Amino acid sequence: MSHEEFSNIYLPFSSKMYALAYNILRNSDEARDCVQDVYAELWQRRNSIDCDKSPLPLVLTMVRNNCFDKLKRKHTENNDLADILLDNKTEDSINASSTLVEVMKMISILPKDQQTVLRLRTIDGLEIQQIEEITHFSRENIYTLLSRARKTLRDNFKSL
Repeated sequence: MSHEEFSNIYLPFSSKMYALAYNILRNSDEARDCVQDVYAELWQRRNSIDCDKSPLPLVLTMVRNNCFDKLKRKHTENNDLADILLDNKTEDSINASSTLVEVMKMISILPKDQQTVLRLRTIDGLEIQQIEEITHFSRENIYTLLSRARKTLRDNFKSL
């Protein structure tokens, strides 16, 4: 695939790619980086991509996966920071912080779909319709995943 063919096929989707990345990451710089990373990966894989299929689903899936990978890395960095901050707290603060760390660990143990939906709804504050657009899950599936995730967290929290 030539540079011109690549540009004609994939560049028209840049605004949709950015909108999805921004909707997930809530940071314009990170969203632009994500889109750029996807374009770089597409360019590397340009000769092995099936050109008979519509490119939009592939591109949006790559953006979504790249965003989730960025969020996972950021979550891991935040957990490391929380562990460092625990060393500098008073006893009461340590108890509150350790509870927060435990809850974050419980969330990280949840199945990936439950983690994603719970984070998008609870932490990012997105509406169910927005979560549907991002994850491509049905409304009923989202409600089920949220319910199961919350039930698991409640049960695990009681056993602390």
